Parts: sequence; structure tokens; C-alpha cells
Amino acid sequence: MSESLDKERQAMHDAFFADRDQELLEYLGQQGVSQSDQRRVALEQAAGVRDPEVLTRLEQLGVGPSAMTAFTLLPLVRLAWADTKISQAEFAALLKASEEDGIVYGTPSYRLLSRWLDERPSEPMIEAWIAYAEALSKELDETSLEVMRQATIERAKRIAQASGGILGLGDKTSHDERNALLDLQRALTKQARG
Repeated sequence: MSESLDKERQAMHDAFFADRDQELLEYLGQQGVSQSDQRRVALEQAAGVRDPEVLTRLEQLGVGPSAMTAFTLLPLVRLAWADTKISQAEFAALLKASEEDGIVYGTPSYRLLSRWLDERPSEPMIEAWIAYAEALSKELDETSLEVMRQATIERAKRIAQASGGILGLGDKTSHDERNALLDLQRALTKQARG
């Protein structure tokens, strides 16, 4: 794993998981030290990617299920909070859509998503996510990056659309929601960085 990616993964981890998340971290950590096949399945589910080459590359980079879980959930939450509040109906619709997308009740991913829907992610958390996405985009080849980008963006759109007003057609998409999607797209695109 590159030093830059490892540093950004640790920064994202520190920003995402508070002390109260120790149980969640321990569970995700157990997934990370389980047998190779179980780890692969957990990474596949967290990433929303089935391409074996992409999964192998993520494993080679040291990206485990816990990092990928946090990485793929934050865009969903950021879109949900784009308009500064989440109604009860949106909250319920997002959790239901998340379950349909494999983020099921009782799992660490579901608990993390639920907590982030209750409590808006901080700017340092969002900045940590962006830094990690940029570091990951430098390490992945263009094909693998495209698979990750599409899986992350499609999951975000699917879940957000299920809540009714979020990412709806035409004028239902707010300026803040469009900006959040553009930030997501930019973070997961290879760019010449100076």
C-alpha cells in the first residue's frame, strides 16, 4: 500500500469513527482479519463492486471492508444532508432503499448509516473522505477507478432517488445536491495534481 493512501485511509478512519464506535470498529476489524474468502465477500459487499480484478487491486492496496464501508456510505449521507435537513420520510426511505442495496438492519454498515442520518457528518469528515478518494484514485488504474466511480455514484443515486425529493428529475434536484454529486465525481476521477 502506498504511504499516501495509507495516511489518507487512517485520517478518514479517525474522522469517521468516534470513541463511541468502538464496537463497530471491532466488528469491522474482525471482518478484516477473517479468512480470505470472507474478507473478499465483505469487501465486495461494502464496495458494491463484483469485478474480481478491482477487488484484487483494492486488497493489494490494503483497502479492507471497514474502510470501504465508510468510504461508500458517506456520499449517500452527504447527499441526504445536502439540503441541511432530513425529514422522517426521507430518513425512512433512505434506510429502506439502503436495505434493498445490501445495507441491512443490524449490520455495522446500517448502524453507521443510521447514525450519520441522525447526525450530520462534519466538514473534517467530508474533507477526509475527499482526500482518501483522491489518494485511492491515484493508486487505481483507470479501468478499476471507473468501476469504483460508477458503483459509488450509482448506489448514491439509487438510494437518494428512493427518498422521493432527493435527486428527483428536473427541478427536484437542488443546487446543493448537484454540487455534492459533482464533488463525488471529481474526487473519484484521476486528475493531474500539482
